[in-house]
Amino acid sequence: MENLIRVDVLPGVGDTEMAEGENELVIHLGHTLDYVAEAHKMAKTSMDEHQQPEIPETVGQYRILGHEMVSSEMPYNIDDADTQSKLGELYRLDKSGELKHGHSMVIACSADIGLDGDVLVDSPLSASEQIVMFINGGGFIISDTPELKWLYLRISKELGRRVFVPRYNAGFEHPFPRALYDIHVAYLYLLDCGFRPEQIIVYGLSVGGNLALSCLLLLDMLKEPTVAGCILMSPYLDLTMSSDSWNRNKDKCVLPRVPNTNAHSLPRLYYGPTDMSDVEFEKRLLYPLLSPLFGNIKCLPRIQVHVGEHEVLLDEAVEFVKLV
Repeated sequence: MENLIRVDVLPGVGDTEMAEGENELVIHLGHTLDYVAEAHKMAKTSMDEHQQPEIPETVGQYRILGHEMVSSEMPYNIDDADTQSKLGELYRLDKSGELKHGHSMVIACSADIGLDGDVLVDSPLSASEQIVMFINGGGFIISDTPELKWLYLRISKELGRRVFVPRYNAGFEHPFPRALYDIHVAYLYLLDCGFRPEQIIVYGLSVGGNLALSCLLLLDMLKEPTVAGCILMSPYLDLTMSSDSWNRNKDKCVLPRVPNTNAHSLPRLYYGPTDMSDVEFEKRLLYPLLSPLFGNIKCLPRIQVHVGEHEVLLDEAVEFVKLV
């Protein structure tokens, strides 16, 4: 892959054990059209949990939990016929046990929080416990790899809360709205485990910011209770990529802009096969569950947004903050 960029995700960490683990955590991003294929290769080679260093007890604990869909009735009733149909089909497959790859999430807890007992249970440790539902990025291609456990533990340490990470299905095999469906199912599962909406903070990174905000908009569409708050880190909120910072910062940011007229663009890979024309597809991307920048912001909880001044995602994040 040409122009490979290696970026330390969490430099300058204090405690030794975590720093050593975090030194293994890197993001590889390419500026060529084959970066998607390269990401798939990296995902496959990094999925082996046994190749990852053990987490010392002095750092924290981590486990992967498989879970089921808990809705007894089809919850999806929204005003977009195409999305409604796709969500309904995913629900039907899920309920019949035919949904590929099922559902799972990561639970991570930093030792610095000072919690006693089994901290990896999927139920509240107290009536007042507040948790983080972290939605990772990954370019709509992958949502979790074993080395990311160091990132989850860092978030747990910094926010002082246990972290629950939905391992949503993405990539070529799982087009829109599968990732959104998985995250919604994970949220409903947490509620079924005894967490109240006001105990949950959603934290989305990059495309995970898109999915986090889309999930909150979906909760509003379904008239379901929303969360206590939301953190967005470098969120990808407008899949049309029409803001000026996509051009202004293209030489400063590692995120490549592949036009939506190209089959390799992230929005097309996320959406999946379609017979829409380029003009029709661009219009389709304005749908709020695809580009939440254009959604009903009045329904949203308290939100904190972080974005860098040299990112191609800068302008859409700033525009979103102005709207909020």
